[in-house]
Amino acid sequence: RHSVKNNRNNKQRDTPAMAAQALSASSAFVAPAARRVGLKAKQARQQRAFRVNAIYTESARVPSDNRRWKETERVMERTQEIHTSQELSAAFQLAGDKLVMVAVESDEECTISEDYAASTAGTETDLEQCKQLSSSLSRIAREADEVAFLKVEIVGDNDARALAKELGVTTYPTYQYYKRGELLWQHVGAGAGAAQQLAEGVLYYGGQGADGLHVSDYITECTSKSELDDFIQSCAAPQSAPDGFVGDIEVPCDKQLAVVDIGMDKNAPAGCMNIFPAVLSLARNTMGFTRWARIAVDANAECKDIAKHFNVTQVPAFVFLAGGVVVDTYQGSDRIELMNRVLKFQQANGVVLPQRMTPKRMSTAEAKEIARAARERAKAQGRKSGW
Repeated sequence: RHSVKNNRNNKQRDTPAMAAQALSASSAFVAPAARRVGLKAKQARQQRAFRVNAIYTESARVPSDNRRWKETERVMERTQEIHTSQELSAAFQLAGDKLVMVAVESDEECTISEDYAASTAGTETDLEQCKQLSSSLSRIAREADEVAFLKVEIVGDNDARALAKELGVTTYPTYQYYKRGELLWQHVGAGAGAAQQLAEGVLYYGGQGADGLHVSDYITECTSKSELDDFIQSCAAPQSAPDGFVGDIEVPCDKQLAVVDIGMDKNAPAGCMNIFPAVLSLARNTMGFTRWARIAVDANAECKDIAKHFNVTQVPAFVFLAGGVVVDTYQGSDRIELMNRVLKFQQANGVVLPQRMTPKRMSTAEAKEIARAARERAKAQGRKSGW
């Protein structure tokens, strides 16, 4: 990682145009990587599963399901194959402030976890788990259009293998998350829960989820005391009840709950990412009653001072404020406990959330008419009816 970072720093004067030129010169975009491998390796490259993107082979070029093909094509267009340090540096520069996910994989090795026996890492069962993980990751790549996806496939490519070594990767698959060229987090292996952890990583670091969801629409990112003060002093606008519910949300500002999620970016504890989907869900479902912000203690010295001001000793931590005053704190990653803290404040302050509509019950006469129509339909079709 150190040597790659130095390489990137040496290239920091490159313009985006120069970086684009470096990428366009890559065999991943212009010609097959078979220039550097034998015919057998070339054929394997053409037929192997296209991990992180979608499971893609030559036989999938004309699928019966046109929609699936279009989705696969979309994923392939968004994924860059990386072979050298120079290409990686170019990809980092072109990504700017975006999250960059680097998948380092091998078609001949699939490790379940870091402590899994290396001697069994290439079994057929394990390779199937890697293929299943690839299928899950394809959905992430389709949805997260503001995240850059890079792929380093080491089989038959000595340059890519050398790059993996520079990245400190010796076990496959390994997935690394970068921002501005700095490694923030990595996941090793294709074991149980791997797909969920990788998706949580994209949500936590990349700010994107399924169906075009953007974290910034519901949670305010604060990187200074002034931004935090603005958030605390703000007031959520009234919200209309969603479809199927009754009762609009209109809560006075002093009875609104402001929640500050305090975590960290680099090497974040698992709890920070595990609880974040619940944080986002609460932020979405309590709009008008709560406001949510997040702070990374390692973003800068000011953020570290904010955590110290709130007596935060571990992350994730949650500070609950009302009327600018701290009313509760919670340090932990239990999703149920976090939800209960929010509901406790809601109930104590008499805040009534929208209630699901009670469906209108049909009359006996209406029910009999439906039954009669069902009997006649069955009779016309020559069938017996239980109506």
